[in-house]
Amino acid sequence: MSAITGIFYRDGRKVDPELMKKMNNRLKHRGPDGSAVWCEGPVGLGHQMLWTTPESLHEKLPFHDRKAGLVITADARIDNRKELAEKLDLEDKEDVSDSYFILKAYQKWGEKCPEYLLGDFAFAIWDENEEQLFCARDHMGVKPFYYYLDDDMFVFGTEINALLFKYPICKLNELKLAFFIMFNTHDKKMTFYENILKIEPAHCLLVNKTIKINKYWELDPNIQIIMNSKEDYFKEFRKIFSESIKCRMRCAFPLGFELSGGLDSSSVVCMAKKIYDENNFNNNIETFSYVFDEFPEVDERYYINKIIEKTCITSNFLIGDRISPLNEINDILKNQEQPFYTPNLSIIWNLYKIMNNKNIRVLLGGNGGDEIISHGTYYFKYLARSFQWKKFLLEVYKHSKIFEKSFINLIISNLFLQFVPQVIKNIIRLYKKPNIFSQNGLFILNSKFSVKLGGKRFLNDLKWKPFENARTSRKNHYLSIIADQYVLEMLDKLSSNFLIEPRYPYYDKRIVEYCYSVPEDIKFHDGWNRLLLRKSMTNILPPEIQWRRKKTNFSPVYERNLLIEKEIIEDIFKNENNFINQYFDLEVLKEIYYKFTSGYDSENFFAIWISVLINIWKKLYKINY
Repeated sequence: MSAITGIFYRDGRKVDPELMKKMNNRLKHRGPDGSAVWCEGPVGLGHQMLWTTPESLHEKLPFHDRKAGLVITADARIDNRKELAEKLDLEDKEDVSDSYFILKAYQKWGEKCPEYLLGDFAFAIWDENEEQLFCARDHMGVKPFYYYLDDDMFVFGTEINALLFKYPICKLNELKLAFFIMFNTHDKKMTFYENILKIEPAHCLLVNKTIKINKYWELDPNIQIIMNSKEDYFKEFRKIFSESIKCRMRCAFPLGFELSGGLDSSSVVCMAKKIYDENNFNNNIETFSYVFDEFPEVDERYYINKIIEKTCITSNFLIGDRISPLNEINDILKNQEQPFYTPNLSIIWNLYKIMNNKNIRVLLGGNGGDEIISHGTYYFKYLARSFQWKKFLLEVYKHSKIFEKSFINLIISNLFLQFVPQVIKNIIRLYKKPNIFSQNGLFILNSKFSVKLGGKRFLNDLKWKPFENARTSRKNHYLSIIADQYVLEMLDKLSSNFLIEPRYPYYDKRIVEYCYSVPEDIKFHDGWNRLLLRKSMTNILPPEIQWRRKKTNFSPVYERNLLIEKEIIEDIFKNENNFINQYFDLEVLKEIYYKFTSGYDSENFFAIWISVLINIWKKLYKINY
């Protein structure tokens, strides 16, 4: 998890090396193992090095291949080195860096080179012969890439902070703010700063006198895999899952694992242990978890201890009971650069401190399991729409018994509501009791602001309509996978403060394609959701976790602990706050806060959280609006 920076003056003026150094130094917290810049004419590239893989210990960036006329800076881990070595006539050995594989891939395949890469990467290559800058970001957006572009220059960096070196006062992107308030995460390009953008996942960008943006990969919506038996599907998943974890365990420093006690993170830990055992490695697996003494209903120690008993791992615990969502919030917001949704980020921040004290540099987590594996319950709607009544009723009945849900409510939501005209659904949605999730924040938006930006239209076109038009569970799964993975960017920034590189086995391109392509009854059957992962983990996971029915909802912790900060919240709501007033309906926020503090409405907790957070962020970054 290094950092990259760069300037390309499209008008031909020379880059000042001192300016390039200042820009690069703004990201020095991400790379203590080396700092360098390369400048020539109108181009400057920078790099802050964080050693993680054995190969990175020998890496020097930016790297100039004079013979090829190419210069590269990269934050990358390439997982198919062996395959590339054969195609590129290279040796797959420790003193050949991952960035060199990328450079040689570009030399051979040009703009098509990202199509041949597997792993997490963000890189820029200056092509001296063509006088152009080529940039790319990995398939799922694990590695960040921000940029500013105008007629005169193109400036980029791993963090927005690198781009603000000349712009300490920032202009607010109001459309992005509206999307945030409406919980619309489907835009993958904008930031909260006007004119600062992101390269989208699976995209590359070519800059010279013109600019060209291409999508080099997308999940094929029609891909399907048919095997001879159900066990073949589970066997193949185990193989791919094992490989996705194994390649992410390539590390020259202590390796850490997040462990929540849930199905996703537990599967990663237990599979990693299996890999170590099969290869006779004596490496110790060290896990990190947050637990709660005062909230037994959300404490995960029972499940975590089941993993400890089975694997003999070393576990580390953080007691999170008294950590407020606003704990160290100024430091966290400076780190994040933008508002974020997750109210437990302060807890994760403190968990990363423990990892940093243990010199953990690479962290494997279970993020993405929900989206990539798929819960599969949209299968009910598909069965209803395809008039498979017997199968529909049987699956709904079994699911209701296993997961202790109302059979009648499942029938109503998955059968009868499917045949209600969309116009009636929209009316019901807008006039039922206001809820920040059911209405996606529309009712807390300032009405003039909402009309100005066309809030309902954006929400309908980008979020409601695509999912409501999904006629099959496959289509629903597809939309969940390709949704913006803003959580990855958030965690990248958070972990960077503690010199930790997060890696996510579920976001491996091979896992993504495989999980999407298997038949629906491999994902959901006999009332069980997430069946592909559950069945594949037989004899690997403890049964108590393999067949765990529910996920933990941490809301009670956030809700109580936010009330610790009543003075901060009430100061924002009581004062004539022009910023909040301009974008939120302040009277609605006050009513929500009164009900919340009175103890009879916690559904709209997030309205309080995001309004308070946005106000703090605005002051911290001196945002103009």
